[in-house]
Amino acid sequence: MKRFLVILCITLSLNVHAQLSFYNSDDYWANFCLQSDSVTPSATDTCLVFVSNRHLHKDNLRFVDEYVDTSGLKYFFLQKHGGQWNVFQTPTLADAMHLLPEKRDIVVYAEGMGKIFTTNVERALLMRSQYQVNVIMFDYASINTTYRPARNFRFARENARLSAPHYYRLLRVIQQARREKEDWMQQVKVSTFCHSMGNIILMEMMKGQDYQQLNNEPFIDNVVINAACVPSKGHQEWVENIHFANKIYIHYNRSDWQLKGAHLLTLKPQLGEKLKGRLAKMQIMSTFGSRWVGSIAIS
Repeated sequence: MKRFLVILCITLSLNVHAQLSFYNSDDYWANFCLQSDSVTPSATDTCLVFVSNRHLHKDNLRFVDEYVDTSGLKYFFLQKHGGQWNVFQTPTLADAMHLLPEKRDIVVYAEGMGKIFTTNVERALLMRSQYQVNVIMFDYASINTTYRPARNFRFARENARLSAPHYYRLLRVIQQARREKEDWMQQVKVSTFCHSMGNIILMEMMKGQDYQQLNNEPFIDNVVINAACVPSKGHQEWVENIHFANKIYIHYNRSDWQLKGAHLLTLKPQLGEKLKGRLAKMQIMSTFGSRWVGSIAIS
């Protein structure tokens, strides 16, 4: 069984690199243009907001790199127009959100291992189209295309840990906007969605940041912990301290072989694999907004 899982992990890693060779090609990056002028999107444009802690290289084709910049966050507004992605850096999150052509419920999305900037755009686009939401993508370096699979596993986990203070800062910005009743936060629901290793960011934030500042009032409607690539043991200690959300959802996937591979590599059962042991005191289900994404509800 262990040999099979090792072979599977290697195969999955090779598949990831094969996909990245397309998304990281010069031709694909040519679809993204970092703009300096202001923009007024039309109602039919597809738009996203990115909050990134990558290094910015304004004069390069690949204008963001594959490393974490610990100095701070960068805010981007992305507009897809005629097959081309126009990317605009904005001073603040509010500036980016005000450019969105349509007010919708908001999802703050953190992906797992294996995503460069362009693949995070694809994932955010899928989230937007499937659930009819505005997406704030928390974009961090979860793979380096020059590293081998084993090194990338460590690289992604470490960068997720390094990103926890930045994620905390983003939530504080959203909290302040909700508290001050900024117009882009009015009459919308806000959910956070962390997938796979993206949940390391949430876990490390709850363990290492001043989460009590977030807990002053519930400003997030739903926290979604999806297929979490974090240890199942001890999750109660940090999950039960999340009081800044009205509801918390844990979605697990028994057939996720990447989680099984992480279990093997870390020698620790992963929270997203299956229900096991004492659960955190919360509902566990997988409704998301008004859409059903398929699992069971346990009270």
